[in-house]
Amino acid sequence: MTDLTFLFQEMAKCLFVGYRALTVNETPVSCLIEDIETNEILSIGYNYTNISLNGTKHAEFIAVKRLRDSNLNIDFGKVRLIVSVEPCIMCASFLRQLGIGEVVYGCSNDRFGGNGTVLPIHSDPNLPQEPYCSYGGILRSEAIQLLRNFYIQENESAPQPKIKKNKDIENKKFPTNKFNLTKDQFVEHYGKERLPVYESGEYEITPIVGKGYSLNEIISLKDLKDIPFLEEELGEVNEEVVNEFFDLFFDVGEDGRVNYGKTIRKYNAKKRHHEE
Repeated sequence: MTDLTFLFQEMAKCLFVGYRALTVNETPVSCLIEDIETNEILSIGYNYTNISLNGTKHAEFIAVKRLRDSNLNIDFGKVRLIVSVEPCIMCASFLRQLGIGEVVYGCSNDRFGGNGTVLPIHSDPNLPQEPYCSYGGILRSEAIQLLRNFYIQENESAPQPKIKKNKDIENKKFPTNKFNLTKDQFVEHYGKERLPVYESGEYEITPIVGKGYSLNEIISLKDLKDIPFLEEELGEVNEEVVNEFFDLFFDVGEDGRVNYGKTIRKYNAKKRHHEE
C-alpha cells in the first residue's frame, strides 16, 4: 500500500505558508523547494504580486530567486517543488527551463494551469527542454478552500471596493476531483488501491487508504515553526495562529469524502481574524 503521509505533511506546510501570506493580503499560493534525496526544505515562496504590484512575482519565482541568492550549488534536476496550486503556464515554462526534478501540487489551476489543465507545458514533446514529472491532488480541497478565503475579501485599496457576493464558503462544496494523469501514471504515484478516486471524481486522496484525516493530525506547531524563512518574513508562528489555520478546513472521512458537517470558519481581512 502506498503511504502518502510525507507528501501530505509537506503540502500542509506549504498551505500554511500560503495562509501566512493571506494575512498580509497576498494571494495564498505558496511553495516549498526540497532536496529530493534528503527532503530538506531549501527555499520557500509565496505570491508577492499585490504588495509588489508586479504580476510576475509568483511563488515559484520567489522561491527560485531565494535559492539562487543563497549561492548554493543547486542541481534543479534533484529538487522537488511542492506548490499549493498547479503552476500557471508562465511558471510551468520557467520550471521546465530550469530543469526541475519533480512538481507536486494541491489543486488544479482551471484558468491558467500549465501542467495539464490548460496546457501540458511540463510534458509537451515539442518543447526543447526535458519534460518534468508533475502530479496533483494532495490536499486539493484544502488548497481550494484557502483560495476561497482570499477571493471573498474586498480590496480596501480600491476607490470603491466591490462588494463580494457568494461569501458563504463554509457551505460551498468542491468541484469534481480530476487528474492530469493517465491511469497508469496515477497508479505509479498513488497506488492501484486508490483507483476509485481516479475513476469516480467523488473522493479525495488520503494519506493512507481507508483512513481519514484532519490537518491537525498531519502537522504540529513545531513542524510549522521549523519552516525556514517563514517567521522572519511573515511573523511569529504560535499556537493561536496555527489553530486559526486549522479552523479554515473540513476534515476528510475514511471513505475519502469531505465532511461538510464540520463547522469551519473563514478569514476576515478587515478584522484580521476568523468569523463563524
